[in-house]
Amino acid sequence: MNEGTIAMLSQWSLLCLVWMGSMDAQLQEMGISPRRMLAVICAFLICTFVSWKMYFAPIEVSLSGTILPLLASAWLYSRLPRVRRRLYVLGACATAILLFWMQWLFFTDPVLLLWDERVIMPTAAILSVLAMSRHHVAQLFQVLLALPLADALHSLFFWKLSGSCIFGNDYSQDLLWSSISLWSLTSFVRFTVLRILRWRKNVSSDPNERKW
Repeated sequence: MNEGTIAMLSQWSLLCLVWMGSMDAQLQEMGISPRRMLAVICAFLICTFVSWKMYFAPIEVSLSGTILPLLASAWLYSRLPRVRRRLYVLGACATAILLFWMQWLFFTDPVLLLWDERVIMPTAAILSVLAMSRHHVAQLFQVLLALPLADALHSLFFWKLSGSCIFGNDYSQDLLWSSISLWSLTSFVRFTVLRILRWRKNVSSDPNERKW
């Protein structure tokens, strides 16, 4: 599969799910309207399809791979509780360092790469984010901030070896949207399980419902 294909497929899938209302409950819990989420995903999809880049010689910065995720994370940052904002930023930086260390480890010792990197990296990112926070907005904020930071560290570190420095290339976008898709799946499963548990608790506490 060509690099960048996973990102576009993930964006189209999330766009369809939000459009059909399948994620309304999750968005309501996060305090984000479906229209706003549709606008954000459409912006990502358009920029990914057109592949717009900004040039700060000799560095290339992808709009959909770096600029938009950072802008989205800044928007989510304003919705976080003020008391814990610094902790969430530190958590995102720690996740970025972890991902960069894993990429460096896989590069120096490819034997450790037992599976596709586009599966291992998103899984590690989501596990790290879930271990640091239970708040859905904070989790998404950390994903959108940690992946571009890890990609920037990777691009700067391997600049001399690759001969080019590109922030947010197609491969990094695959990692980003694989992480977002995995986070969406885990949050949906968690939300569904919590709703089932609440429903069972309400049924068991209501004698009329139990008789029915």
